[in-house]
Order: sequence, then C-alpha cells, then structure tokens
Amino acid sequence: MARLILPRLLSDGCVLQRRKSIHIWGWDTPGVRVTAKLDGVVGNVEASDNGRFDIYLPAREGGGPYDLTVSDSEGDSITVKDVMIGIVWFCSGQSNMEFPGARVADKYPFLRTIEDEDMIRTFKIIEETSFSGPYEEHNTGSWVSVNKDTIMSFSIVAYFFAEKLRAMTHQAVGLINASLGGSRIQSWMSRQMLEGYDELIAETDKYNDAAFRNERAKWNEDKTNKWINDLYNKDLGIQNSWEKENTDDSDWDELSVPTMFTGTPLEGHVGSVWFRKKFDLPKELAGKSARLFLGTMVDSDETYINGEKVGVTEYQYPPRKYDIREGLTRQKDNTLVVRLKIELGLGRITPGAIKEYKIFNEDASAELDGIWKYKIGATCDKMPPTDFINWNSSGLYNAMTAPCHNFPVDGIIWYQGESNVGQPWDYADLTEKMIRGYRKLWKEDNLPFIAVQLPNFVIDLTEEENWGEFRLVQNKILDIPSTGLVVTMGLGEDNDLHPVTKKPVGERLALWAGHLKYGYIGEYCGPMAAAIKKVQDEKAAVLVELEHAQELKVSDEGKGTEIRDFFFVDKDGELHEADAEIKEGSIVVRSKDDVKNAVALRWCCENTYRGGLIVNAIGIPMCPFELPIE
Repeated sequence: MARLILPRLLSDGCVLQRRKSIHIWGWDTPGVRVTAKLDGVVGNVEASDNGRFDIYLPAREGGGPYDLTVSDSEGDSITVKDVMIGIVWFCSGQSNMEFPGARVADKYPFLRTIEDEDMIRTFKIIEETSFSGPYEEHNTGSWVSVNKDTIMSFSIVAYFFAEKLRAMTHQAVGLINASLGGSRIQSWMSRQMLEGYDELIAETDKYNDAAFRNERAKWNEDKTNKWINDLYNKDLGIQNSWEKENTDDSDWDELSVPTMFTGTPLEGHVGSVWFRKKFDLPKELAGKSARLFLGTMVDSDETYINGEKVGVTEYQYPPRKYDIREGLTRQKDNTLVVRLKIELGLGRITPGAIKEYKIFNEDASAELDGIWKYKIGATCDKMPPTDFINWNSSGLYNAMTAPCHNFPVDGIIWYQGESNVGQPWDYADLTEKMIRGYRKLWKEDNLPFIAVQLPNFVIDLTEEENWGEFRLVQNKILDIPSTGLVVTMGLGEDNDLHPVTKKPVGERLALWAGHLKYGYIGEYCGPMAAAIKKVQDEKAAVLVELEHAQELKVSDEGKGTEIRDFFFVDKDGELHEADAEIKEGSIVVRSKDDVKNAVALRWCCENTYRGGLIVNAIGIPMCPFELPIE
C-alpha cells in the first residue's frame, strides 16, 4: 500500500509564491506515479528510488483560495485546502525577529481587536537543531492566518512588514518564520557556507556527538537547579515569609527605584534581594481589577501584592506586566513585595523613560517609583555560564532553514547581530557567505536580502561590545547586489535589548522590498552619505554629499534637536567632536577644535545617539557611516 506524504510547508492554508514555478514535493513508495492538480493544472512524475518526488507546475499570478490535490497510482490522495498564491518571504534572525505580538500589545493596543486577516499567513518553525546535516522536512510548523488571538505569537516585525507589503501589492502574503532568541549568524549557516572557518566547523562536529550534547544539556539543567535550590534554601526571606504583609521591615534599608545597582550597596551582589513598597490607591482603582507594570529587572523575580503572588518572570528581558485580581487591593496601606534573584552581580530595576512602574486600570493609576525598602535574603556564588546548545554553528540552519529551500520565496528579511557584536571582525564575510549560500540553494542569484541594522542601545554592554562600530560592519551588506539595510537609530531603547517600537521597522523593511522587488518608485530609505569633500574656503570643514536627501531636517527622537553625533577622525585615529548644519540638501560639518589632519568623518558611530537625528522626507534617519575625506 502506497504511503503518500507531503511536507508541512504544503499544508492547509499555505501561500505559494506567484510568478515562480510551483514546486510540489513529498515522499511515496518508490516507483509509483504521483500526480498534482491545482486549479485545473496537472503535473505528474514517478517517485524516485528513495521515494522522493518533485513536481513543478507552471508559474502563475496571485489568486485563490484553491485546493491542491496530490494523488498516486496506488489510490492514495491528499487534498491541501485553502491554498493561496501570493508573495512569500523567509523571516529569520534572533529575538527581535522572533519577538511576538504579545510583547507589544500595550504599545499597539489595536492588535487586541484586530480583524481577521486571511491574506496574511505565517508558518512558524519551532526551535530545533541538527548538527549531523540538513533535514529534508520540518518536525513542526503549520500555516496560521492573522486574527486577534494568533497575532500574539506572530513575529511582530514580520507582521508589520507583511501588512505594508499587502497594501503595496494587494497580494496574499506568506511568512516563513525561522528565528530564535540569542542565536548567532553561524547558527543559520550550512557547513558549506562556513568553509574556511575551521573553528566553527569543529564546533558543529563537536555538538554532533549525541552523548556530548546530552551531557551538556544535563549539565545546564543540573547547575541551574542547584543554583536555584541552594539560594532558596539559604534565603532568609523564604524562611521568614517576607512576602507577608505583616513582615517587620523597620530595619530594612532604602533605595530609590528604578535604579541601576552600580554605586549602591547592592553593587556586585549575587543572590536574592527582597524589596517592599507601601502604597495607597485612589477609590477608582482600589479593589478593582488592574494591571501592574514593573519595567524590567535583572535577573528574575517573584512579585506579590498584599501577600498574594501575582507574577513570576524567569529571566531579565520581558517587561514585568502582571494582572491584579478584583478584591486584592484596597485604598490604604497596600504592600508590594518583589523577590529579585541576581545571577551575575549585575542587578538592576531598570531606569529609563519608557520603563513604567505603576498599578492602573482604565479609570486611574498610581505610580510605584520612588523610595522602596530592601533587604538581602541570601548571598551566593555566580550562576555558572549556560551552554546554549542550539546556538552552535549550523544547528538551526540544518533543522529549520534547510527544508525551506524547496519552497520558492520572493526574498529574505534578517534581523540579527546582537549576539555577534562582541566578535565583529568576521560578520561582514559571514553575512556575504550566507547570502550567497541561500541564493544558490533557492536557485536565484539576486534573491532580495534585507537586513535590519542594530538600533541605539547602551545598557549592559562590555568594552568588547561596540554597537556603533558593528553598524559600520552591517553597512557592508549594501556592497552586495539586491540587498537592503533598514536604519533603526531612534527606534531602539537605550535601556532595553528588545525595543517595542516595531511597526516602523516592519514598514521600512517593506519599503526596501517594494524597491527591490515590486516596482515601488517612492523613497525607500533614509539619507545616505555618498562623499565627504573639503570646503575650500574654510579650515577643518567638510561638505557631506548625500543621496535620498529630500527635505532634510533634524528630528527630535528624545534627545533634542542639536546635531551632536558628527566626529572627525585624525590620522592617529583620535576623534574630534564637530558642529553641523543642513545646507541645501547637504550637510556642512566643522570641527570644534580646528583639527588640521582629519582623514575621515563619522556619523552616529557610538552605541547610541546624543542629539537630534538627521532625517529625510519620509522620516528615516541618515545611515551611520565613517567615510574618508576626499
């Protein structure tokens, strides 16, 4: 009896790429004849000796929904329903690509009531690795369309990208999402793409040993459990129930919250700290259902209101957003208690304008920042480092990306780099190798590849992690044909690796896609420096010649409108701060200290920006650069 199998990508609700040969593949008994029928168009082929079959139907314009029926000569048949033909994009990278709608629902509340949108669909591949070689088929994934429930687990950058593309092209949009927080670029590259990087290939080989891999996984689990349990057992707050309202905190110390712990008595502390805050509520809020916002904390917390646990977050990145049940609070003398676990001595309750510390509902709110009391529950050794097995070279590519090459796409969007910032020297070469490798396997030499440049960010960076310099490395992608680069300065949060302003990121990706693929003739990027030329009648002054510079202006992105991010570079590599003014579609830059041996000019090459950002008519900032002075 024949056993006909189709890949998960060819399942109910799939979006097939328009204007490219439609690839229908799968597995069956060797030698049987397999037939595919889509909207009256038929193709057939005999299954090979290993049971694989590949049928190619003629390219066609967008449309649907259709039924795709695949049957064989033994009487087995599968019908794939609700098939659309439209435009398909592969979406990959690390956490800011994976970042789901649920994390931005407070920024974009319309997501909670979004209408069903059957013309935007996603195929999310769950985290999986293979170090032995590429998979032929995924073990997870199904096609899901947008509604107010599913949007909460969509890649939100990919969704906003698709929403803009849908408006531009009037086509169904399919998104294949292969992304994982913390992953490095080499995680998403095949062994062949990594040729010449012997240490990365050796890493793949090491983790291909199942026994070694299992040992490392067990080590991760054991050391984490031991650290947590040891801390729990010695924690005075656990022993004495400090979460209770009647806890005597008269001898506890005080700290102004939010704050970095650097420069406080908690600097370098590893272990647990308990915080307590007394607060009153207005009558519109007291006793009512409410929400509690506590910004972000390092590293994990358990949070209580009036002795009742209201939330737990196991790691530092998610904003603390907890629900308060009706009847839990009162007008006077409420108590907030937070047990904070600090793993590496880098504790904080994160400060910053976008971090909110409050309890609120639709009718009222009460701020919770200010003076909190605190007491150390226990001190312990630092948490041993985790071996993030799935981040190692080629593992994610083999299990998640490789099977996608059978499925024609219109292009690739890529949001990654945070995990490679500490080793930037190979990133441009690795990116080029990955792009060329993907294009070869998708059999399209100019398949569009659009990357997101890292935004402004400051907190937690080591001396080796220079985001400003890394953006210059990312600029090199534009040397490769049919590529794009989304500038995100001003969209980041200096105090958060995961900024919530994701809509402009997706829309800027779509503008690049429109330019590269869909004949969009409008402006698609921010100003780009083309050349730096000396101003002949002035010392230490240059003219920045620009492209994409219509209606130049300075935009206040939270740091004023003074232009403060130009620096001259002298022949010894020293930086000299400069003044600048916009002049007739160009920028005149003058050194503040009359440097006479300047050889280059830099713009926005620090971790964050310090003043106003220079933008064009569509509000996109000028791309960071360092260019020689001609």
